[in-house]
Amino acid sequence: MTRPGNDSHRSQAGRPQRPRRGQSTPPGVQGRRPPAVGSSSLWDDRDGEQVGPQPLSASWNPVDRKPGQTKARPARTGRRRSGVGWFLHRYGWRAFAIPALIALTVLVVLQVGRPSASKAGVSTGASSAIITVISGVTSTRTVTAAPTVSTPVTTPAGAAPPGAAPIRAAPTGSTGPVPGGTFQNLSSAALPPGENFVARGKGTWHVVAGTSAPVGSGPTRYTYTVEVEDGIENAQADQDFASLVDHILADPRSWIGHGAVTLQRVAAGTPSFRISLTSQLTVRGDALCGWEIPYEASCYARTVKRVAINDARWARGAVSFNGDRGSYRVYAINHEVGHALGYAHQPCAANGGLAPVMMQQSWSTANNDLAPLNPQLIPMDGKVCKFNPYPYPLGSSAGATSRSATAPPAASSVGG
Repeated sequence: MTRPGNDSHRSQAGRPQRPRRGQSTPPGVQGRRPPAVGSSSLWDDRDGEQVGPQPLSASWNPVDRKPGQTKARPARTGRRRSGVGWFLHRYGWRAFAIPALIALTVLVVLQVGRPSASKAGVSTGASSAIITVISGVTSTRTVTAAPTVSTPVTTPAGAAPPGAAPIRAAPTGSTGPVPGGTFQNLSSAALPPGENFVARGKGTWHVVAGTSAPVGSGPTRYTYTVEVEDGIENAQADQDFASLVDHILADPRSWIGHGAVTLQRVAAGTPSFRISLTSQLTVRGDALCGWEIPYEASCYARTVKRVAINDARWARGAVSFNGDRGSYRVYAINHEVGHALGYAHQPCAANGGLAPVMMQQSWSTANNDLAPLNPQLIPMDGKVCKFNPYPYPLGSSAGATSRSATAPPAASSVGG
């Protein structure tokens, strides 16, 4: 590459060449320098300094000099700049600002092009009001559902279509299956806060030592043992539980108040049924109460003749009893022993009256709450009762109903 003022415009002796014949010097060149080129030029805009490759030689020399005078090439000083150095020198602050503006533009374009929440299949949570009636008191609370993300669903061959009711719902601890494949969150069935308890025992029981004299005057005699699952409490607590069971069943407001049965605690032999304090997770086993309706409950397992008293409920009670744990314990024993004697569940009979002891008061004292869980026996009639722990709270069987024959005994009567 040649440079301005190079040897192609000089003779070997260093003298400037004369214009060829018929060629004249371009007008306006003599005596002035040509104007600087724009920002894309490879020329530097300062006199006497060359920082890059020069253009090819032209037919004339754009150097400000007089005819017959040769301009000396300036001596180089310092190292020659690299391409990056020339770029920074040439553009200054613009060398940093332009890349930053490009990056910012890219971010804006990406943000604008991102799909909105509605296009991505995301729905915001919806609020709904839940009205709960407990012991005649109505309360309203607002629940906001968590946002949901819709995803494609592929149904395998032979599987039930989406939306079909499951054969058996997996336990969640807060909701349970009801007819029609829908679910109900029954807040009154929640386990209240309170005393700690052992969630799982060893799955075996020991008989608490002790017996009682027969109580009641009925012709039908039932015997029972008092048992506690191994690993959930100490020996003194065992004795306290057994004494309370005896006291409850000897009360004339309990089952002996009907005048049809006699009850007696034994410690050996084969009893009519076993009243067993059982840990929360053992109660949920299929051999006892199961977990088909996932609310804490006690039950009577008919196949093994075991009244399983849920230790979680024994420690905490139920929402329907408004913190009265003592009354709840009386209810739990009377309700489950009622199943052992052959009684089925009952609804609230009189709005504002006392709940029958065979009503599932662990979960609610409102018929509308219990009807979806037991539609064969509980009507959806809006009646709400007050909690009651006794079969015969007036100490007499007058006006009391006999055991229900509307439903056959189940293998496990979940008492609630």
